[in-house]
Amino acid sequence: MLFKLARTKDLLKDISGTIKSSATAKTAYGDPVRTSRKTIIPVAKIAYGFGGGNGTEKSGEKGHKKAGVEEGGGGGVMVRPVGVIEVTDRKTRYIPIGFKRRLLWFLAAGFFTGWAYSRRHHAAHGHR
Repeated sequence: MLFKLARTKDLLKDISGTIKSSATAKTAYGDPVRTSRKTIIPVAKIAYGFGGGNGTEKSGEKGHKKAGVEEGGGGGVMVRPVGVIEVTDRKTRYIPIGFKRRLLWFLAAGFFTGWAYSRRHHAAHGHR
Protein backbone atom coordinates (compact mmCIF):
# COMPACT_ATOMS: atom_id res chain seq x y z
CA MET A 1 0.00 0.00 0.00
CA LEU A 2 2.89 2.36 0.81
CA PHE A 3 4.45 1.74 -2.62
CA LYS A 4 1.14 2.48 -4.36
CA LEU A 5 0.76 5.73 -2.41
CA ALA A 6 4.28 6.82 -3.40
CA ARG A 7 3.57 6.08 -7.10
CA THR A 8 0.32 8.05 -6.93
CA LYS A 9 2.14 10.97 -5.30
CA ASP A 10 4.76 10.89 -8.07
CA LEU A 11 2.04 10.85 -10.71
CA LEU A 12 0.30 13.85 -9.14
CA LYS A 13 3.63 15.66 -8.83
CA ASP A 14 4.35 15.09 -12.54
CA ILE A 15 0.88 16.31 -13.56
CA SER A 16 1.07 19.43 -11.39
CA GLY A 17 4.56 20.20 -12.73
CA THR A 18 3.30 20.01 -16.30
CA ILE A 19 0.38 22.30 -15.50
CA LYS A 20 2.60 24.81 -13.71
CA SER A 21 4.99 25.00 -16.64
CA SER A 22 2.23 25.55 -19.22
CA ALA A 23 -0.09 27.82 -17.21
CA THR A 24 1.75 31.05 -17.87
CA ALA A 25 0.71 34.49 -19.03
CA LYS A 26 2.48 33.84 -22.34
CA THR A 27 0.30 30.78 -22.93
CA ALA A 28 -2.86 32.79 -22.29
CA TYR A 29 -1.91 36.02 -24.04
CA GLY A 30 0.77 35.12 -26.58
CA ASP A 31 3.59 37.39 -27.68
CA PRO A 32 2.64 41.02 -28.36
CA VAL A 33 2.81 42.16 -31.99
CA ARG A 34 4.21 45.68 -32.24
CA THR A 35 3.85 48.10 -35.14
CA SER A 36 4.81 51.76 -35.27
CA ARG A 37 1.46 52.90 -33.84
CA LYS A 38 -0.10 49.88 -32.09
CA THR A 39 0.63 46.89 -29.95
CA ILE A 40 -1.67 43.87 -30.36
CA ILE A 41 -1.75 41.25 -27.59
CA PRO A 42 -3.58 37.98 -28.39
CA VAL A 43 -5.90 36.67 -25.66
CA ALA A 44 -6.85 33.00 -25.29
CA LYS A 45 -9.05 30.92 -23.03
CA ILE A 46 -7.26 27.96 -21.49
CA ALA A 47 -9.01 24.89 -20.06
CA TYR A 48 -7.33 21.92 -18.40
CA GLY A 49 -8.77 18.56 -17.50
CA PHE A 50 -7.18 15.50 -16.03
CA GLY A 51 -8.02 12.45 -14.04
CA GLY A 52 -6.63 9.24 -12.73
CA GLY A 53 -7.59 6.13 -10.92
CA ASN A 54 -6.42 2.85 -9.54
CA GLY A 55 -7.78 -0.44 -8.42
CA THR A 56 -6.74 -3.76 -6.97
CA GLU A 57 -7.69 -7.28 -7.86
CA LYS A 58 -8.56 -9.52 -4.92
CA SER A 59 -6.20 -12.41 -4.38
CA GLY A 60 -7.53 -15.68 -5.65
CA GLU A 61 -9.58 -14.17 -8.49
CA LYS A 62 -9.20 -15.84 -11.87
CA GLY A 63 -6.52 -18.20 -10.62
CA HIS A 64 -4.18 -15.43 -9.43
CA LYS A 65 -2.30 -15.99 -6.21
CA LYS A 66 -1.31 -12.32 -5.67
CA ALA A 67 -3.43 -9.23 -5.73
CA GLY A 68 -2.74 -7.00 -8.75
CA VAL A 69 -2.66 -3.23 -8.77
CA GLU A 70 -3.68 -1.24 -11.83
CA GLU A 71 -3.53 2.53 -12.17
CA GLY A 72 -3.62 5.08 -14.91
CA GLY A 73 -4.16 8.70 -15.65
CA GLY A 74 -4.45 11.19 -18.43
CA GLY A 75 -5.19 14.76 -19.21
CA GLY A 76 -5.52 17.40 -21.81
CA VAL A 77 -5.46 21.11 -22.43
CA MET A 78 -7.49 23.29 -24.78
CA VAL A 79 -6.42 26.78 -25.86
CA ARG A 80 -8.96 28.84 -27.81
CA PRO A 81 -8.39 32.40 -29.08
CA VAL A 82 -11.04 34.78 -27.74
CA GLY A 83 -9.80 38.25 -28.65
CA VAL A 84 -7.00 40.78 -28.74
CA ILE A 85 -5.96 43.73 -26.64
CA GLU A 86 -5.13 46.75 -28.79
CA VAL A 87 -2.83 49.35 -27.22
CA THR A 88 -2.32 52.75 -28.89
CA ASP A 89 -1.06 56.12 -27.68
CA ARG A 90 -4.66 57.22 -27.08
CA LYS A 91 -6.40 54.16 -25.64
CA THR A 92 -6.36 50.49 -24.78
CA ARG A 93 -9.29 48.30 -25.75
CA TYR A 94 -10.28 44.65 -25.84
CA ILE A 95 -11.62 43.37 -29.17
CA PRO A 96 -13.44 40.00 -28.96
CA ILE A 97 -12.98 37.51 -31.79
CA GLY A 98 -16.02 35.89 -33.32
CA PHE A 99 -18.72 38.03 -31.71
CA LYS A 100 -20.41 38.71 -35.06
CA ARG A 101 -20.22 35.03 -35.99
CA ARG A 102 -21.85 33.97 -32.70
CA LEU A 103 -24.55 36.62 -33.10
CA LEU A 104 -25.28 35.44 -36.63
CA TRP A 105 -25.43 31.82 -35.41
CA PHE A 106 -27.96 32.68 -32.67
CA LEU A 107 -30.10 34.70 -35.09
CA ALA A 108 -30.09 31.81 -37.59
CA ALA A 109 -30.97 29.32 -34.85
CA GLY A 110 -33.82 31.56 -33.67
CA PHE A 111 -35.13 31.94 -37.22
CA PHE A 112 -35.00 28.19 -37.82
CA THR A 113 -36.75 27.45 -34.52
CA GLY A 114 -39.52 29.94 -35.35
CA TRP A 115 -39.90 28.54 -38.85
CA ALA A 116 -40.12 24.94 -37.56
CA TYR A 117 -42.67 25.94 -34.91
CA SER A 118 -44.76 27.77 -37.50
CA ARG A 119 -44.80 24.75 -39.84
CA ARG A 120 -45.77 22.42 -37.00
CA HIS A 121 -48.47 24.81 -35.75
CA HIS A 122 -49.98 25.20 -39.23
CA ALA A 123 -49.88 21.43 -39.89
CA ALA A 124 -51.64 20.73 -36.58
CA HIS A 125 -54.44 23.15 -37.47
CA GLY A 126 -54.88 21.94 -41.06
CA HIS A 127 -53.26 24.97 -42.71
CA ARG A 128 -50.86 24.61 -45.59
